[in-house]
Amino acid sequence: MSQSQVLSRGTLGLAALGLGAGGRLCAQVPGMDTPRPNRVAWMEIFPEPLPSGRNDLALEFSSQFLRPDRATSGDGRTQAVLQGEEWQLTGDLTAPLLGGYVNLRLRANVRGGGIADQFLVTYHGFFGTPGGGRELVQKNQFHYRIERDGVVVADLQKPGTVLMQPDIAWVRPFGTAEAGGRFGISVQLPTGKPEDFTGTGRAAETLGGALWKSAGTWHGFTQVERVFFSLPENSPYKTVLTQRSFTRAWVGGGYQGEGSGFFTGLGVELSVGYIENPYHLDLARVDRDGLQQHWVVTHWVLPKWRFGITEEAGSYFAPDLTVFVSRRF
Repeated sequence: MSQSQVLSRGTLGLAALGLGAGGRLCAQVPGMDTPRPNRVAWMEIFPEPLPSGRNDLALEFSSQFLRPDRATSGDGRTQAVLQGEEWQLTGDLTAPLLGGYVNLRLRANVRGGGIADQFLVTYHGFFGTPGGGRELVQKNQFHYRIERDGVVVADLQKPGTVLMQPDIAWVRPFGTAEAGGRFGISVQLPTGKPEDFTGTGRAAETLGGALWKSAGTWHGFTQVERVFFSLPENSPYKTVLTQRSFTRAWVGGGYQGEGSGFFTGLGVELSVGYIENPYHLDLARVDRDGLQQHWVVTHWVLPKWRFGITEEAGSYFAPDLTVFVSRRF
């Protein structure tokens, strides 16, 4: 089979779900979607996960909150504020290169106070569960702040639209879309600024790989990465970032129905994302490593669409809630 034939069949294969969707896809077509990253504000400055090799557009909504009665360290050295909502549009543009693919990821982020605070308070009150401290503050405010030893690391109170640092990745797949993997590297360009949480201000790199396997309508996957970053010479972030690299990983699986009916065609995927915490603030709810649970819903008759929700899973080093919808092109 010639390379042109492989690429042609790969383009047609994008209409099928990457894992457990039936149909046989050639090795050039990735079999696992890009994992959902941790979207908490002070983790947004770091590189994105290695991409899947598909042209994709995703819209995400995140609600972020750190209760104020637990936002000051016991020794008084650290104060933190995390209260806001974000709408983010993420686009992936992909092209074949050197036996793999090169991917450009662009992100536009709209930040503000939003309207979800009262909804979440009402939701927790209806089910009789703790409200997480939202009842202690004025609703729908926007404020991100980190202060350590009298040094203001970052303080953002003005809502607005920002462009995040873009990521350029090269990834090489192997195997097939039903049993295979990929490995690669990405570089995040130094176009952002740490003080407004749009980037580290320096180039950052990611090395990683992924494996997947499907058996009929069931599938499983994992992805592991190491992120390397640096900071500007006089960056106040050096007072809170105690290391210059960290690990993150995802593992999960799911089921994809193959019928045309509403229930027979449904697919459900569950994964857990882990992120090693490079920060040290002496705040119990921030200094933990991050865990998130990711739920994704698909349907056989809408193979290009994914709908999902992510939530903290035993850790508060993550957004309270993120919902997203994505479409492949």
